[in-house]
Amino acid sequence: MQDTDTVHYIVAVKRKADEMDVKDKEMTIELENVSEEGATEQAEESSDKKQHHKRKGGCFKTVMLAFAMVIVVGVSFFAGRQSVMTSSGFGTGLNNGTILRKLSLLEAYTGKYYLNKIDADNVEQNIYKGFAKGLQDPYAEYYTKEEFKQLTEEDSGEYEGIGISVAKDTDTGYAEIVSVFKDQPAYKAGLKTGDLIIAVNKKSTMNMELQEVVSEIKKKENKKVVLTIYRDKKSKDYTVKKSSVQLDTVSYKMKEKKIGYIAVSQFLENTGDQFDKAVTALEKKGMRSLIIDLRDNGGGLLNTCTQMVSRVIDKDKLIVYTKDKEGNKEEFKSDSGKTLEIPIIILVNGNTASASEIMTGCLKDYGKATVVGTTTYGKGIVQNIMPLTDGSAIKFTIAKYYTPNGTDIHKKGIKPDVKVKMSDAQWKKAQTDEKADKQLKKAIELLEK
Repeated sequence: MQDTDTVHYIVAVKRKADEMDVKDKEMTIELENVSEEGATEQAEESSDKKQHHKRKGGCFKTVMLAFAMVIVVGVSFFAGRQSVMTSSGFGTGLNNGTILRKLSLLEAYTGKYYLNKIDADNVEQNIYKGFAKGLQDPYAEYYTKEEFKQLTEEDSGEYEGIGISVAKDTDTGYAEIVSVFKDQPAYKAGLKTGDLIIAVNKKSTMNMELQEVVSEIKKKENKKVVLTIYRDKKSKDYTVKKSSVQLDTVSYKMKEKKIGYIAVSQFLENTGDQFDKAVTALEKKGMRSLIIDLRDNGGGLLNTCTQMVSRVIDKDKLIVYTKDKEGNKEEFKSDSGKTLEIPIIILVNGNTASASEIMTGCLKDYGKATVVGTTTYGKGIVQNIMPLTDGSAIKFTIAKYYTPNGTDIHKKGIKPDVKVKMSDAQWKKAQTDEKADKQLKKAIELLEK
């Protein structure tokens, strides 16, 4: 991650106030935009004015400054990484002066009249969360310092937790378990894919942001977590003991007639290396064809995806390209000299999304793989995670992506070459009984011909 030029927003709030009468307060807010060169001088001037910022019971005294002084230091693709330059303004049409004046009034009114004690940090964090929510982007999210740290740990594939991945169930508003990792605490406790988490430690998850649910599960002070699970029209509490989780996102085995099988659950930082080791191990055993199982894989990091695709297709071939709102195009190409020259089948379903669809779309476009299953999810957009100097971060959508042939799959998905439906009941049975897996069975039949 590279440093970028920074823009410091120094807010000087001058108040001439009658302590006993909020209505008579006269507030002037000056927003000064200074470059890196002038930052020190402006900061010294600001420090001389600190006495003007103080007031009795100043629960919000840092909120106004924090709101304006959080600085963007870089940007991390949820799918890959790039750097950005900050500009002197938001460029969103927001009136910063009006916003800051209104926040000052809200601070003044609540400071004098609000009945209960004000948690200034909670108010501040929710201001930022409200900004993300106001984008009306279902993938936009503000992360506190602690939440961003947890997210980074999860992407690395090693963290303290219970061994599940979750997504927001749009029908119910609850968190849904989309993956339960084998031999991890949640797996041992009996949690299953498709379970709805309706409460964590007796707190309802109905109105929680997804990362809030994760944070509640992973609270350091709790060695155990109680999850209220809704399954088969019944709710039940599960107590799960937390431990250090090391995620193996890739599993593999050799089936009859030298058919290799590789299942990929997520695209994390360590997934690419795990995939390469799996392919190499199967090649050493004489693999003649390969099944790549991306069912229920909700995606992950783009750089991991391109690393994996590079293991299959020729060097310098286009894997995917993105277009931002200005029409700027960025291409991602394979960079490995290794190529698989064997028949490949990719298994997909309605939960195959994002990076999984990039891999599927690329191999399908080049005729490198036959796709078996049902139409994929259809997430053809890319998000950025932008770290801020205080350790927090914000994620939002920055571009659409297209397969090598220029196909836009957003909200459409990728249709399989061979359609094989499975009901929820059949899919659940297939998790413990491979003979019940109709899609896998079909893939094997096609490769045996």
